[in-house]
Amino acid sequence: MLAKIKSLISAWRNSSVNSSAAIFSLLLILTFAVGDYVGQHRHNSTVDETISNVLKRDTRAPAKGVLERAAIEAVLKATGDQWANYFPGKSVQYLNQKLQGRYSGIGIWLRKNTSGVLEVSSVQPHSPAAEVGIKVLDSLVEVNGASMDGASIATAVASLRGAPNTPVIMQLERNQKPYRVSVQRAAVLNGDVVASQIAPNIVFIQISSFSSSTSSDVALALSKYPHKSGVVIDLRDNPGGLIQEAVNVASQFLDEGTVVSYSRKGDSDVVLQSTNANPDSAPVTVLINRSTASAAEVLSGAFQDRNRAVIIGEKSYGKGTVQEIIELSDASKLEITVGRYRTPSGRIIDQVGISPDLLVPDNQVLTKAVQVLGGLATLGQSSASNK
Repeated sequence: MLAKIKSLISAWRNSSVNSSAAIFSLLLILTFAVGDYVGQHRHNSTVDETISNVLKRDTRAPAKGVLERAAIEAVLKATGDQWANYFPGKSVQYLNQKLQGRYSGIGIWLRKNTSGVLEVSSVQPHSPAAEVGIKVLDSLVEVNGASMDGASIATAVASLRGAPNTPVIMQLERNQKPYRVSVQRAAVLNGDVVASQIAPNIVFIQISSFSSSTSSDVALALSKYPHKSGVVIDLRDNPGGLIQEAVNVASQFLDEGTVVSYSRKGDSDVVLQSTNANPDSAPVTVLINRSTASAAEVLSGAFQDRNRAVIIGEKSYGKGTVQEIIELSDASKLEITVGRYRTPSGRIIDQVGISPDLLVPDNQVLTKAVQVLGGLATLGQSSASNK
C-alpha cells in the first residue's frame, strides 16, 4: 500500500499540471488509499491474525480452510447450541438431500444427544442400515477406523457417504455394549411416507421424516385408501424435518387456526396456521415414542391441543427448538437455533416432550390404535344419529 502511495506522489510531481484542482485530487486519492489501508487492518479480528500467524510460522499447519472450519465449529460449540451445525461447501449437498428426502450412503439420520455424542435419530425403512440391524439411539463410535468422538454431524455423514455397492465398516454402541457392522452403501430414494389399508376403511400412514414431498404423499395416501373409519398416523422414530411440511400435514386434518408458533430474537412471533376450511373429518390416532422429535412433536402437539386425535404410545423426545439455515459467502451453510416451538395452547415442547393420551408399550400401539378408532367411529355415528 505504501508503495502505491509513493507512486501516486511521484506521478503528481512529474505532471505538468500543478493547479489547486490537481492538488485536491491528490489529497482525495491519498485519503481513500490511507483509509482503505487502515480499514483493512482494523477489521482483521484476532481470529484472522491467529490463523495468519499459524500459517506463516507453523510448518505442520493444515490448509487455511481447515483452520477456518475449526474456528467456525468452535464458535458453534461455545454457544451451547447442541443442534447447531456447519456444512462446508462439499457437505451442502448432504443437507439438501436431507431436506428433499433423498438419501445416499446407508440410510440413517444422525443427531448429537445432550452429552454431545453422535447417535442415530432415524433409520430409513428397507435401507442398508435397516438390513444390518442398526437402530434408533445407537451411538456412532467409529467409521472405517476413524473415531467419531467430537466429530461434527457433517464430518460423520461425509465419512458414511460413498459410491453405491462399496462397504463402510462401523462401530456402534447400544445400551453401552459395542458392536461392529459392515454395510454396503446404496442409493436410497424418498420413502418417508408409507401407507397401507390395515382394516376396512382404516388407513395406516407411516411418516419417517418431514421432507419436501411429505404432505403431498400423505394427501395421495388419503385419496387412494378408503378411511372413513379412521386414520393411523405413525410418527414413531420420526426425527422431524421441514416444519412447513408438518404444518401442511396437520392442515389436511385441522380446520382454520394455529398449528404452531415460536419467537425469534429481535423479531415478532412466527405463527404457522391451517387455512383449510374443509379438512378431512375421519377419526385419527397418532403413534409416538421416545424418538419422536421436533416437527413430529409439533404435529402431535397440534392434534392433541385441538382435540383432533388420540395420541398413543410413549412420551416423545422433547426436541422443540427451531433451526434456520443461513448461507455464507462461500456457499457453505450454518444451521443454528433461533427459537422454541409452542403448541396451539402455548405449551413448550423443548426438553418436555409430548405426553401421550394413552401410555401404551411400543409393541401394542397399533392394536390399541385400531381399537380406539373403532370406539371413535361408534361415538361419531351415535352423535350423528342424535342430531
